[in-house]
Amino acid sequence: MSDKKNHYRWRAYLDDFRMDADGKYIYTGKRYGFDGEPRKRRIYLASVVLCGLLSLLATVVPECLPPTEISRTPLTLIPWALQLIASLIVSWAICRIFAHASELRAYVYRATVGSLPVKSIVLASLSAVTLICETICYFVKGLSPDGLTLVRLFCPALSALGALLLFFTLRRGKWIELP
Repeated sequence: MSDKKNHYRWRAYLDDFRMDADGKYIYTGKRYGFDGEPRKRRIYLASVVLCGLLSLLATVVPECLPPTEISRTPLTLIPWALQLIASLIVSWAICRIFAHASELRAYVYRATVGSLPVKSIVLASLSAVTLICETICYFVKGLSPDGLTLVRLFCPALSALGALLLFFTLRRGKWIELP
């Protein structure tokens, strides 16, 4: 049992690094690149950034506004906090794609391109839950439709839209293993 190799280890990606003659570590594992011409890659990455930015801004903006009747209740704060965490996780993964330029190492690919579609669906779902909770709070309290309340109701829908657009944009991009 002990001589079998454990296929999942927390830092298994470190096995892909080797030390050269000078004592420097060199990555020897798989690398991935965008399959397409540089112009298509720039358009793809720009659309990924815009969709992620739309979701992030639509998540943060409502809490930067002056408080309204629906803004400070646990029914709306808890889903919004979960939506904010998911939005920050998606934004971090998008930033990691840019930090590694045109080539992604295998462990970065798995953490970004490989998992971003699932993360974007989770973000869209949490945005929808936030929208539902705010709508319930709006109708239960019988509030009048003022501008800030409508903006607060509109932002989770915009965040869900941005996350869904991100999902479909990510599915459109093709990444290949580089030689």
